[in-house]
Amino acid sequence: LQVSRLVLGEFSDTERLQDFGRGIWNGLCQVQMEEFVLICSGGAEDDTDNLFHCAGNASTIRLVDLGIEEIPQVPAWSKVKQLECKKCSFEDVPAQKLSLFKELRVLRITQNHWLKNFEQKFEGLSNLEVIDLSENRLTFSRCCSPRFLKCPNLKHLNLSFNSEIRLTGDFTNVKNLLYLDLQHTTLFGPGSYPVFLSLQRLIYLDISYTKTEVKSQCTFCGLNSL
Repeated sequence: LQVSRLVLGEFSDTERLQDFGRGIWNGLCQVQMEEFVLICSGGAEDDTDNLFHCAGNASTIRLVDLGIEEIPQVPAWSKVKQLECKKCSFEDVPAQKLSLFKELRVLRITQNHWLKNFEQKFEGLSNLEVIDLSENRLTFSRCCSPRFLKCPNLKHLNLSFNSEIRLTGDFTNVKNLLYLDLQHTTLFGPGSYPVFLSLQRLIYLDISYTKTEVKSQCTFCGLNSL
């Protein structure tokens, strides 16, 4: 079977689908698809270990309103280029496992109300261009180079609508950023010293509603493309 988009889950008949059979993920191996969507499915979080074993052949995967607390096992041959995890139950950004998606270009983890920590590192994602971590409750320091190792093509980084982020001024590993959105997140660093010096290619910066007080004349030094 070949389909462009396969959607599995609950919609207007909410709660009618009570559980998944344990072999449902293996059945996906018989389907060639471009996009796979798993949405609001009670019981799915109890048997997702093999989710990516067959769904990993899709180029786009969206996991919406699931109770999963960690990323399922990622096969080495995964072809996923776009991954979205919306309204899941992560407590820490699962960067280590996500770094196994070597073809990944777009990653969105949004509206996860339990997501507060960003301790792990993204590493070796040479194709990654977009990361959206907005509308969570992230609080972390040392933003942002230590979180992104060998991700040279990252161009869009959205950290808006989170809790607190401390910027150290080290953007060396993400110096090719074009878009940086930090709005509605309390920031520490900007305004006191030039934290954006290495972002010379940046063309969009949003630090509105971040409680930033501009004290330094060189607050925006380095932003030569704005």
